Amino acid sequence: MFERFSSLLRLRLGFALAATLWLAVTAWIRPLHVPDEGRYTDIARWIVLTGDWLIPRLNGLPFIQKPPLYFWLEAAGVQLLGTSLIVTRWVSLATALLTVYVVHRFVRTRCGQDAARWSAIILLTSLFFYGAAQFASLDMLVNACITCTILFAIEAAQAPPDRASRLWLAAYAAAAFGVLAKGLIGMVIPGLVFIVWALATRRPRLLLAAIQVRGILLLLLITVPWFALVERRMPGFLRFFFIHNHFERYAESGFNNPRGAWYFFALVFALTLPWVLGLYHAARAGLAGRGPARDAVLLGLLGSLAVIVFFSIPRSKLPGYVLPAVPALAIALGPWFATWKHRRLFAVIAVVLCIVAQPLVLRAQGLDPGRLASVLRPQIAAPDRVVFWARYFFAVPVILDRTRAVEVVDAWDKPSDQLPDSWRRELVEGREFEPSRATGVLITPEEFEASLAQDPARVWVWVSRDDARAPQLAGFEVAGERGEYLVLRRGAR
Repeated sequence: MFERFSSLLRLRLGFALAATLWLAVTAWIRPLHVPDEGRYTDIARWIVLTGDWLIPRLNGLPFIQKPPLYFWLEAAGVQLLGTSLIVTRWVSLATALLTVYVVHRFVRTRCGQDAARWSAIILLTSLFFYGAAQFASLDMLVNACITCTILFAIEAAQAPPDRASRLWLAAYAAAAFGVLAKGLIGMVIPGLVFIVWALATRRPRLLLAAIQVRGILLLLLITVPWFALVERRMPGFLRFFFIHNHFERYAESGFNNPRGAWYFFALVFALTLPWVLGLYHAARAGLAGRGPARDAVLLGLLGSLAVIVFFSIPRSKLPGYVLPAVPALAIALGPWFATWKHRRLFAVIAVVLCIVAQPLVLRAQGLDPGRLASVLRPQIAAPDRVVFWARYFFAVPVILDRTRAVEVVDAWDKPSDQLPDSWRRELVEGREFEPSRATGVLITPEEFEASLAQDPARVWVWVSRDDARAPQLAGFEVAGERGEYLVLRRGAR
């Protein structure tokens, strides 16, 4: 018995180590992708710089479009280990491994060890999941919270009463962390999937069983304090966060990346190749079974479909929204692939696709102006002024490790509700919540020109070639260039 346990433990530890190395192998090499990786890393860095763990900040201005959980976790890593690429991505890597673990555990208890192993392999080698695990953004954390909430809730619904109580609390806690990671979506998506699954399995009574008073109290205990404290410091925050950032963004079409209803279906299909090609056979075999195994496959099918349909309704569509569909698909696909004779060939193809995708992603990123910061950093002293002209270069403050806000030159003559979804809107929204912080940070070309006569410090300006013709930049010399971007310099007087 001991030898069998020891062998099983070594096997699981070996698989966990292999999964970690597989996901992390290039996470410490690839430069920050902009805008998201630069943005979120800088927000975490500002938490450490200011010591203010209540209000996330971008360039010193409030960034309360998103809840704080991701920024807290990344900031904790920065505070302990400093800013580096692997620290920047540790939250996504850790929550990806957590997702693999809970999926493996869920499938193993219902479909067996082989099915669980193949569900984990499918998840680890799906391009969508593999890429998100190495990407510094909220998506993988939100995905882990949603996946944990759904799977804990399903387990609780099928468990004996004494164990069900603990699982319901775990599900509500995971939902609470989902709310602190992304907002109401951390509750809405798991709730939607659970309702669809309960009705599809003809167990409507489970909908009442899911309403746990202790769980609701736990959820409120975890989530309410941050929202209440921010509203107290910045009146109007709750309306901005819930009405504007949730309902208006979901219902309106003026936000970024508008796409048709087909977009997420095509995206998930393309980014889960080759595994998704077995979906028909997996669904047919799984639904022909009985008991917990059939329920698991049905959950995977309905869960992935519910996520994709829900986010296909609004016109604004960002790829990370539907990441929770991938663990659901892995649950549905794993049991069938565990029995299919060509499964190893598919695994090889999936691994090759992930490896080939790495240089393609780097090439698609194009000429990152942040790389100029790496070259020029030894020349830029702490007292020097760093200026962004008519755009925001998200990775530059991180690479330069600036301890004060970068000056951003633009017109700044419109309120946030008249601006499209962009970096300008993010900064203006921060100014509207804390106007005093924007003084000397969001400046006009005329204010910049006037400041040159008053401030003798050396000035570095990140600017596009077209904008470099601005009369206020006359007399600046080119310190560096990369593609369409320049860094202009004026020496100290």
